[in-house]
Amino acid sequence: MINKFDPVGAEVSVISDLLKNGRPDKAYKRATKAAKKWPKVSALPKLAGLCAVQQQKFKLAQTNFERAWHLDPENQELIQNYGLSLVQGGNSEDALRFIDKVGTRAALTPSQLYIQAMALLRENEDELALVAIDKVIKQQPKNLQALCLKADILDELREWTRAIDLLTTLVEQNPRFHFGRLRLAKSHVGMGQIDEALTHARVALDLIPDHPETLEFMTTLPNLSPDDRLKLKANISQTLEGKRSSGREGAAVVHFAAASLARHDKDTAVEMQHLSEAHGFLREGLKEWDSRNDKQCRKILAASLPNPTPGPRTDIPRPIFVVGLPRSGTTLVERILSAHSGVQGLGELASVHHWARKAHAQPSEWQAADKLADHYAENLPNLTEGAVAFVDKAPGNYAYLGAIAQAFPDAVILNVERDPRDVALSMWRTHFGAAGLYFTHDLKWMAAEANRYRRYVLHWQHQLPGRIHNIGYEHLVSNLKDTVEDLARICDLQFQEAMLSPHDLSDAVKTASNLQVRQPVNTSSVGRWQSVADHFKPFVKALDKDLWPDLKAL
Repeated sequence: MINKFDPVGAEVSVISDLLKNGRPDKAYKRATKAAKKWPKVSALPKLAGLCAVQQQKFKLAQTNFERAWHLDPENQELIQNYGLSLVQGGNSEDALRFIDKVGTRAALTPSQLYIQAMALLRENEDELALVAIDKVIKQQPKNLQALCLKADILDELREWTRAIDLLTTLVEQNPRFHFGRLRLAKSHVGMGQIDEALTHARVALDLIPDHPETLEFMTTLPNLSPDDRLKLKANISQTLEGKRSSGREGAAVVHFAAASLARHDKDTAVEMQHLSEAHGFLREGLKEWDSRNDKQCRKILAASLPNPTPGPRTDIPRPIFVVGLPRSGTTLVERILSAHSGVQGLGELASVHHWARKAHAQPSEWQAADKLADHYAENLPNLTEGAVAFVDKAPGNYAYLGAIAQAFPDAVILNVERDPRDVALSMWRTHFGAAGLYFTHDLKWMAAEANRYRRYVLHWQHQLPGRIHNIGYEHLVSNLKDTVEDLARICDLQFQEAMLSPHDLSDAVKTASNLQVRQPVNTSSVGRWQSVADHFKPFVKALDKDLWPDLKAL
């Protein structure tokens, strides 16, 4: 019943009910319409922002939260909403400027310092992020989310043992804190401690039996008991049948979990059905990303190479860049090189992409190769004393190899090549949870990205003859010693036997390959796509035959 004496309050109530009942799309339309009718009421754009967040539309959330904040600039909740939406939408620099602006009016609150720490972490300012989150914890020592964020920061600082110790103490003191329990389980997986991971995952599942992320994470563990699998199947079935609500995003995650169990049972048809459902949920609203990436590709390939820097840097060890499509074997190559006593693996650094974003926004200030070199060197994590080289294996750096080669004339650039059909299957089976990998949610989008990758690599090899070395994944896993010896030679390293056993490394792995790289190198995944060839016809058909002339059965 509409309250005639308080129509705005009545409208807010209706919108809030729609939001609570899982109708963010309808709630958003109503909130934006009401905001036009009552343009000075901050609660309406705030509700529109909350609806947009539920739909993972962070740009819309930013617009609405900013509008609400301008209407009520002293409202602490609106400050927090707007700041968080900036970070979640990938605008961490804007979030930092916003928080700095808020800080000129009064001392930052713990919630504002938390946003600052999140944004600094996204900007690769790990040390400053640690300072900010420690300020939060000093004021609020029992802030559980802040303690978890500190663990994330410690991970980025490669202080993995400290992160696990922090999380262990956290769950000991707060045994029913589900997020902390799941976060600890994931940390144990990253360190290869599978039994400890399963112990905490079981507790997390008991705490929230229908939690999508917990269901998905647990189904990926290799050491599940038959009872674990029966319990997971029951929980997943109840969730998918609608007896437990999980929303669109949650439903996708649960389908990934169901697909993992079907894959274990060797039921390929059921697995593919669940994966199709999962990606169907996740591809909504992402169609424009593919045309955006095509436009970016054309722009980069049409540009001239920046002038090279005068010579190798003397303040950092020699960089080794490992690129390739996601799931092509870049982590394996990094681990092989990192097993060398003089090489430090740094995982997937974001510095090149940060530079590219700055160069796009301010080309006159940032586009030069020396700007990339300076920015990259300034944001390197702490390196082990005595390291002669380090490895950056951010796969998507293949778009920027021209600038990388000009910025670092002594850098080794390794391009990992793998049958794109096997790559596509591996990507299709993986829930990356990263907006930048939007293309993994559609078979034709994956083919388009594979074609773009190929165009980039062929272009850079033409522009920079002799600078990019191709490493064939299939040849690597089939002829390990010969290929590793070649790798050592290319990287100007003396071959060491430890490089043949990358699975023995004890450092953390934070990528989707965290379980696979703990196994000895093998050929089990070569040609695996053939078992799902019928399902992958749209992908294969969309591959550009001129770009992939060596593939058979296209």
